[in-house]
Amino acid sequence: MRWAAVGLAATLMAGAAQAQISRDSSAPIDITADESEVINSQCVTIWRGEAEALQENTRLRAAVIKVYATPRPGTGENGQARCGDTNRLEAEGPVYYVTPNQTVRGDRAVYTAAEDTVVVSGDVIVVQGKNVARGSRLTLNNKTGEAKMESSVTGRNKAGRVRGVFYPDSKPAAGGAR
Repeated sequence: MRWAAVGLAATLMAGAAQAQISRDSSAPIDITADESEVINSQCVTIWRGEAEALQENTRLRAAVIKVYATPRPGTGENGQARCGDTNRLEAEGPVYYVTPNQTVRGDRAVYTAAEDTVVVSGDVIVVQGKNVARGSRLTLNNKTGEAKMESSVTGRNKAGRVRGVFYPDSKPAAGGAR
């Protein structure tokens, strides 16, 4: 699982300071919630109620976090389904992804391991220092470092279009927003 993928939102902050987040996907993940449910037949674990996942200096908060694993052929002990590595993570919101240098907020986020992409949708806001980018869908490719912010609204002077406000000399806040 690579939480660092969302951190690439910094690429939307043209000219702004680069993200300084860990990309160590082998670091332990600490997840807390009001309850957790494991559904072996679907290879999914659901964390509900103010769910929060921490990995190194990154934090993901959402109402619900679902962690999906790849089903394996055959059955395990007691005839249960066999599940492999994590292949997808879904967070339902509001969703907050916070690093020492930036905060990404949206209504929903989906990380897909095979494509190494994160899609944040809804009312998406990326904040780094004083710089702010807004849209309705943010797609981040962790392999290429490319990011794309989209909106369903088009046309000059229409509310809801993709928007960014950048301060040329803006630097990330020390210690980051939490």
